[in-house]
Amino acid sequence: MKNFKIFMLITALCAVTITAVFANDLSITADRQSFKMEENKAKFDGNVKVQYEELTVTGPRAEVNIDPKSKKLTEAVFFDQPYVIEVKKGKTNEIKSNILKMSLLNKTVRAEGNTQTTVREDGNLKPTVIITADSQEYDTNTKTLTAEGSVIIYYKDIETFSDKAVANLTKDGDLKKITLTGHGKLKQEDSIITGNQFVYDAITEEAWATGNTHSDVLMDDSRIKVWADRQQYNKKTNTLMANGAVHVIYKDYDAKGPKATVYPDPKTGKFNEVVFLGRSTIVESMRSITADRINMFLNPKNFYAEGNVQTVIRNVQSQKGDVL
Repeated sequence: MKNFKIFMLITALCAVTITAVFANDLSITADRQSFKMEENKAKFDGNVKVQYEELTVTGPRAEVNIDPKSKKLTEAVFFDQPYVIEVKKGKTNEIKSNILKMSLLNKTVRAEGNTQTTVREDGNLKPTVIITADSQEYDTNTKTLTAEGSVIIYYKDIETFSDKAVANLTKDGDLKKITLTGHGKLKQEDSIITGNQFVYDAITEEAWATGNTHSDVLMDDSRIKVWADRQQYNKKTNTLMANGAVHVIYKDYDAKGPKATVYPDPKTGKFNEVVFLGRSTIVESMRSITADRINMFLNPKNFYAEGNVQTVIRNVQSQKGDVL
């Protein structure tokens, strides 16, 4: 088995996905190696193994393309379900896919077909991050990961689902922000938020949803449901702010208004108060109350209204049975 050494710039893994480090030597071993000058391509077959510092790539087959003019390496391609692993700074990063492409010119890494990226920290068996998608591409210049096609992300206690996801990382590979587009859904324990687009800030632990948003949160014995044009959730304060055509349903409460904020109970930390601002209406059983401000409490169930309050009681029967 020959050792084929190439001086090149090559990528390595980082945090949520592949990170690039372009320097030093790349060592490739395989059962068979060949180079065809007319194709400007080096081929490796059988037990292919690539090692670069903490990075190891293994697979059945690989090719390295060479620019015919500059004679520089342009791309390394690994076929037939290559496996990538890197242990660095207390993190173990793994990537699985059908095909893995490393662009040595653009400094990007692309995984295609049944892709899965896994990140574990400090030897923990349970992953901190898992990303599955039809394809994943990491740009080492911008520290940006783009995943497309049936994207699912597991990050700590949060799950996200979307057609496309863009993750921005720090220089150390830690997550800064995730943007989801297309049939977006964010799930945390028994709470679910859906929308056309999501932005999650991992530093501030805030999430923004826009376009046909819907939140569904499990309470002790029921669920509170919120629809709005836009919603913002702060995990640290456990508050939910909704703006634009807000509609809230809890048990027999049915409330609508231009703006609402859901606050937690100071003792239990669970959602317990919904405050509507602007001309809003709450319907409970046969009565309907409209006011400039409505405070709706969930446990114990109660509400009060203030500011130009108007109450309508429906289906009130007179002694003759006529409807008033």
